[in-house]
Amino acid sequence: MSDDPLALPPAGLGIRILGPWELTAGGDVLPVIGSRRIGLLARLALAAGRVVTTEQLLADVWGKSRVATAPKQLHIVVSKLREFLATRTPGEVIVTVPGGYRLDVSADQVDAHLFTRLVREARAQRARGETATADRSFRRALALWRGEALVGMTADWAQIEATRLMEERHTALEDHVDLLMAAGDHHAVIPELTAHAEAHPLRERPHAQLMLALYRAGRSSEALAVYHEARRVVLQELGIEPGAVLRRLQQAVLARDPVLDLTTPAQDVTLGEAITPAELPADTRAFTARDAELAWLEKAVTESEAGAPAIAAVSGPGGIGKSALAVHLAHSVADRYADGVLHIDLHGASEGLRPLSPLEALGQLLRSLGLDGATVPTMADEAATRYRSLTSARNVLIILDNALDARQVRPLLPAGPGCAVVITSRQALTSIEGANQLTLPELDPAESIALLARIAGPGRVHAEPEAAGRIARLCGGLPLALRIAGARLAARPGWTLSDLADRLADATRRLDTLEYADLAVRAGIAVSLHHLQEEPAGQDAAHLFALLGLLDTPTHT
Repeated sequence: MSDDPLALPPAGLGIRILGPWELTAGGDVLPVIGSRRIGLLARLALAAGRVVTTEQLLADVWGKSRVATAPKQLHIVVSKLREFLATRTPGEVIVTVPGGYRLDVSADQVDAHLFTRLVREARAQRARGETATADRSFRRALALWRGEALVGMTADWAQIEATRLMEERHTALEDHVDLLMAAGDHHAVIPELTAHAEAHPLRERPHAQLMLALYRAGRSSEALAVYHEARRVVLQELGIEPGAVLRRLQQAVLARDPVLDLTTPAQDVTLGEAITPAELPADTRAFTARDAELAWLEKAVTESEAGAPAIAAVSGPGGIGKSALAVHLAHSVADRYADGVLHIDLHGASEGLRPLSPLEALGQLLRSLGLDGATVPTMADEAATRYRSLTSARNVLIILDNALDARQVRPLLPAGPGCAVVITSRQALTSIEGANQLTLPELDPAESIALLARIAGPGRVHAEPEAAGRIARLCGGLPLALRIAGARLAARPGWTLSDLADRLADATRRLDTLEYADLAVRAGIAVSLHHLQEEPAGQDAAHLFALLGLLDTPTHT
């Protein structure tokens, strides 16, 4: 299960403590002599990139043999190490800082830190259903071990760290076994798992795994023998019965309980490669203006608080261009997100469609992230938990378009600090914690005319500048209305801009004029009115809205 012989980076300094101590430079082993020099380097390596105080170094490396001259001895050891490393590595490796020292190397140059990172990535990949990728990460991590950690170092700190690292290794090995068994590789894990269980007779998890692997391999009697041997050792050493997991497993083996059978075909699991979604709709070719808003939005999705995803919420009335802005921005920054871009229309203001429930939206997002449809949780809380797990270590951009309200959106926010979210909604979602808020304004007259020209043709607009200004004014700076006006002109080359302006000037027919193909301003208003009527006090407000329409004034205070 650990046959990938990964080495530390050949360039630069490498420190190996997961086995016999080794210091390398450019792939060559450097002969470090002296227990204190080795101890000091090892202690600094476990805190690579972080400061270790002088007092801590003296307590750990000198320990009980510490004398009054120990601080001076520490200074001498550091100086000797610097001289030794100076001819082999560029720059100063051991840096003096106020109150202590820092080993100035990246964490991946120390095998213990590289192991921890790879295991963390493997677990996140497994949670996302990326079985093959997780398998490779586990193998790379376990291949770093060449024996017991910090072997030969007897100081108290070294013994504590060695115990911790060995426990992490055992847990990673057992996690890898779970992954392989879920993929149907129970035959392959039996030899190494047998050795692991024998080497650690009081660890119940590997005994349970070995029992299950043997049972699935058709070796039920051997599975029961593993249980009896584990029980004998636990009774002899601790005077207690085995834990509940082992006892239930024994009963299940005796009963040949179907729950022990492999329910997922092995080929379905082992072929699970990582998926990089690219779900953005096509960009709007006629996208116009919005330079300030784009700059704000780009900054909002690239800057976030440490440990949290970046969230930007764009609000404004229907037809103001929220979705177009979000998609245009996403196309320009998509290459910054190594794990892809997700896009989901939440139908918060879609004619004839009810808003998606959080569970429906989570199901779509989880499938986009590679989760098999049959394994998508059917409870909203469980689905949200799985979604956070899948996004915890990803670098993904998520567009939550056309949201109804904060209640719909909140379960859809990812967990990973490498993620960014853009939400569009007619409501200002100010209750979303940590979200940067942008209220999108209408286009000014010059921007409106520019958008009209891009769709209807610049020649026609330049030929009738006054009529173009009237159309822009009657469309109220609303990009949707301007797109419809431009589309109608483009479809009727014989129309003049004055013809269209006259039609728009008739307030009783304006919404009829602002309708073309699948685009309609009326539909956007109708959806908002429908949602308004569903609110507790919405019936009166909807009735008032109709009455205000009878007044021939553009603005009501």
